[in-house]
Amino acid sequence: MAKNKEKKHIPVVTKKSLAFFEKYINNASPTGFEWEGQRLWLDYIKPYTDEHFVDNYGTAVAVINPKAKYKVVIEAHADEISWFVNYITKDGLIYVIRNGGSDHQIAPSKRVNIHTDKGIVKAVFGWPAIHTRSGEKEEAPSMKNIFLDCGCTSSEEVEKLGIHVGCVVTYEDEFMVLNDRYYVGRALDNRAGGFMIAEVARLLSENKKNYLSDCISLTLFKKKLV
Repeated sequence: MAKNKEKKHIPVVTKKSLAFFEKYINNASPTGFEWEGQRLWLDYIKPYTDEHFVDNYGTAVAVINPKAKYKVVIEAHADEISWFVNYITKDGLIYVIRNGGSDHQIAPSKRVNIHTDKGIVKAVFGWPAIHTRSGEKEEAPSMKNIFLDCGCTSSEEVEKLGIHVGCVVTYEDEFMVLNDRYYVGRALDNRAGGFMIAEVARLLSENKKNYLSDCISLTLFKKKLV
């Protein structure tokens, strides 16, 4: 019986593309504010495509073979889940609401960036220290008891930093690699999809697949605010 030939894995991710992925992951692009991430994506993909544009809704599109008869669309969403400032107490604590499907269970003790017109303000989701809790029936994190502490002691002090109701809040988490092969970072859903789309364009270009009979539309779309 003939032995099965072992298939050789050919890596396609380059140092340049991995550097783009890291930069893309680390960039904050919360729902409703996706343009900076889309700009990074377009800047990377432009050399490998024939056309690019942003439509009236804010969807970024790059096109290969725009005049071809048949069309193929590859798409991913550009946003990341986040929070909105919802209420500032007189003691300077900040309560939030979800912008997307943010999980309140993992919020306590997480570091965040509050995005203001004056720049980024650092804060942390506060939570009582273990020695201050009774231990009998501990309260679980909920939207009613998680809050942000930005080091202020009054609402006036918070507002002087540029923070107001409606400011968007993102996690400070950054890209890292586990065991030289597993990628960790916030918003991998769906930045990984956007990255793969960009790599499709790069590989088609570098392998000179100019004989394609299809028009390929590479799309990075915004999410609706609900």
